[in-house]
Amino acid sequence: MHRMRTLAVGLAVATCLGSGAMALAPTALASVARPAGTGSFHSWRAAQRAAGFGLLRPSYTAGLRQTGAISVDRCQAAGKLSKRSVFAGYGSFLARWLSIQQDNAGGGCGNFGEARVLGHYRVQGRRATMFGVCGKHLGPPCSSRKITLYLTWNKHGNYYVAGSHNERRHALVAFARGLYPV
Repeated sequence: MHRMRTLAVGLAVATCLGSGAMALAPTALASVARPAGTGSFHSWRAAQRAAGFGLLRPSYTAGLRQTGAISVDRCQAAGKLSKRSVFAGYGSFLARWLSIQQDNAGGGCGNFGEARVLGHYRVQGRRATMFGVCGKHLGPPCSSRKITLYLTWNKHGNYYVAGSHNERRHALVAFARGLYPV
């Protein structure tokens, strides 16, 4: 009698656990089969898996440490919501700051606002354009070090924006030229 009762309870527990596992199985399999696509990551390799395209990581950061995690998000440009945008920052915006934003939309997923063209450079074998938030009606003079700079270029359908604040122009160009594949 005791043996039958133990067997019945065991079968009931196994059935409950089995049906609970079966109910969760599609969710578990879906999460394993496909990456989430967005989130914050502490490694470039994990961010690349989530983004779904090849990323470039910096080799030169002018002695600045990474601030926070690497962020992977959906592109916010109209018609490009299925694309991904990846952002990583180094240093502090209040002092010295460098950043890299890259997306697979072929163009910008955002807009850094009004800025002046300050020159053109060669980065990753492509022509890059440097913009500065400086000059009349925008901020400090363009010769000042305390301005925000952006260096933009396209390569293989990916769009890159290297940014800096309170850094010299050559430091931003060196940062961008020092990017290498993950």
